[in-house]
Amino acid sequence: MRFNILGKFMLCFGVILSLMFCIGAFLVVNIWNINNNYDRLINEKAHARYMITLTNANYNQAAANLISYTVTGNPSDASKYVQAINRAKENLNSIEPLLVKQEEKALYGDFNERAMAYEQYGQQVLNLIKEREDIEGDEREEVQERLMGHIRSNEELFGKLSSSGNTFEFLISDAVDKETKMNFDNANNTIQISIVLLALVTVLGAIIGYLMGWRMVKPIRIVSQEAAKIASNDLTSTEIKIKSKDEIGALADSFNKMLLSLKDMVLHLQEKSGNVTSSAENLSKGAENMALNASEISASINEVATTIEQVAANSQNIADSSDKATVYASNGEEAISNIRVKMDVIHKSTEDSSQVIQGLSNASSQITKIVELITQIADQTNLLALNAAIEAARAGEQGRGFAVVAEEVRKLAEQSTNAAKEIHDLISVIQQESHKAVESMENTKIQAKDGVQVVHEVSESIGKIILSIQEMASEIQSLASATEQMASGVQNAAASTEEQTATMEELSGTSQDLAKMAEELDLMTKRFKLQ
Repeated sequence: MRFNILGKFMLCFGVILSLMFCIGAFLVVNIWNINNNYDRLINEKAHARYMITLTNANYNQAAANLISYTVTGNPSDASKYVQAINRAKENLNSIEPLLVKQEEKALYGDFNERAMAYEQYGQQVLNLIKEREDIEGDEREEVQERLMGHIRSNEELFGKLSSSGNTFEFLISDAVDKETKMNFDNANNTIQISIVLLALVTVLGAIIGYLMGWRMVKPIRIVSQEAAKIASNDLTSTEIKIKSKDEIGALADSFNKMLLSLKDMVLHLQEKSGNVTSSAENLSKGAENMALNASEISASINEVATTIEQVAANSQNIADSSDKATVYASNGEEAISNIRVKMDVIHKSTEDSSQVIQGLSNASSQITKIVELITQIADQTNLLALNAAIEAARAGEQGRGFAVVAEEVRKLAEQSTNAAKEIHDLISVIQQESHKAVESMENTKIQAKDGVQVVHEVSESIGKIILSIQEMASEIQSLASATEQMASGVQNAAASTEEQTATMEELSGTSQDLAKMAEELDLMTKRFKLQ
């Protein structure tokens, strides 16, 4: 089966992609298994460990509540004991469905039996305590002795329950740790295997690419070498033989056909180029002699015409430059007008700002007077408070309340005085800054007025410049028109002479070009090596 280049590439990439797909499938399957193991570990083993720990804590709480109830006889302790026992039983029952191994189930059964025994013991203790609390006297002491005897005879019961629970919890914790380590090892193994497989696929892809590239490059290199010979005018190359049936083989066949056609064409051109050269030389000599005299006359007239055309072109360039200068000056005049308007606005804004700041300074002066009035009132209030305190002291116990009020009034008066002083200081600062701002605005107003005057003077100067440029442009335009008319007359005079020489020059040029082309063609054909 024969493949073209595209087919070979598709086959190689197909093999590599298939291997990559297999590696990807391997990774997906292993990751899926690891994920399932982690889910089972979290939902079963880890949850079972948590419930066992919680159950042990419930039984410890129940034991503490039972001891407290035994000592105090408080019914709330009995209620807490019952609640803790119920939670422990509920948690213990939820553990059984999570167990799989026989060892785990055996420990669960042992723990459950000890829990039931402890619950029976606890119920008997509750009954004896209830009986003790319901009677008095010697019978109460008898029940108390029975209770203590029952407790002493079952001292090891809770210890065995706690030991069994701890053993059960340790077993489940150990199972969780082992399965966690197993999943971690599986993940590491998967990563290592994937790295090895990827390395193998990479090496295999490199080998396949190298072999395929070599099979493609070798025939292309042969064709390139033979093409280089043709580029150096060597047509002695032999037929290229390539067994490949793809596009490279087709390229070699086309190259062989091109080489044969090129050899035939060069031989044919060598035969015809000699005849063309001799005929072109004879025709060129006759045309050159006929065109020589006419060319001399035409050259003189053309020199005059060229000089006049240059004068006209220079005049036109000067006129164009004058027009541009007029436009630029007009734009400058418009810009100066805009600046003048802006300067007027700035001058007006400066005057308004100066008036506003002056009003602010006047308002500050009014506030200063008000603050001075407040200070006077506060001083009078302070004096009145002092007099009131003196009168209250004279009144003794009856004036004590009035003395307190007078003291508070005095404090308020002092605070008012201090606040008024601070306001007076701030107003003084504001007035000083306002005076500085007014002086600055006055200077700005003077400078803005001077700027407006300067802008007016510049605007008048630009207007005069525009008038001068326009007058100069008009005169230059008149000069350019006259020069163009003169150039047109000279060109008409030269036209007749040029028409007479055109035919001779064209004939001479054509014959010379033909002779030159024939010589070049002959040289080119001789450059090729045919044998």
